[in-house]
Amino acid sequence: MPSDKIYILRIALLILLTAAAGPLYAASFSVGAQAGFMPSLGGNLHSSTHETIGVHNGIDGINRSLDGYDTSTIDRLLGAGGGIVLRATFYDYFFVRLGGNFIKNARGGKGTTLYDNAGTPELLEVDYSVFVIDTPLTAGLAVPFWKDVRIAFSVGAAFAYGNYKNSLKPESGGDVKGKFRGYGFPLVILVEGDYFLNEKISLTASLAYYKGSTDIRKDRYRTDGDIDFARIDFTGYRFSMGASRHFYSR
Repeated sequence: MPSDKIYILRIALLILLTAAAGPLYAASFSVGAQAGFMPSLGGNLHSSTHETIGVHNGIDGINRSLDGYDTSTIDRLLGAGGGIVLRATFYDYFFVRLGGNFIKNARGGKGTTLYDNAGTPELLEVDYSVFVIDTPLTAGLAVPFWKDVRIAFSVGAAFAYGNYKNSLKPESGGDVKGKFRGYGFPLVILVEGDYFLNEKISLTASLAYYKGSTDIRKDRYRTDGDIDFARIDFTGYRFSMGASRHFYSR
């Protein structure tokens, strides 16, 4: 049975096709670019290998320290990236938005912690990385304020592809690695504002919330003697700023 996310995506497509069937003189279009960041890219990055070292919530619980051991904090991933945006506004208030984004970890995800190696604490070097490519399609309402500001609220879904890697390297030797690839259709809720410098150019700012993940994916590394399983999580907030060029058909 189709999920709620698929229904939302279908509704957004229906609104787009219905609006596009109307007279072009009632439409305006824009193309733009945005750059921004995403806290907690990939979520808590949990995988089944974490269970073998006594960690049950991924990166959130992997930090451990003990006197006499040189450890460092492993933070959640901060993602950075950018993308392009195509938007159409029909009859001044009906809004459709199609984007294309790339986001990759820029900070966090690396450090040294401890794990219990048969009753003896041992240093463990940890490294995580994630990148995501997605194309969100949303539809909603655009409301003008005064003559220079427009705020749009839209809901839809995205096709998202993710690539997640982790590495757990004990001090005693070896390197347990995981590599996961997959796609999903996360729900997208988006608020976006335009400040018009003139009739054709606007500065933009947006806040998006994604909710969803892939199904459970199997580790693609086959040479480290470990078989790992994990989801690639797309859930989280995204903050972006950019600029758009507007074209009017009326």
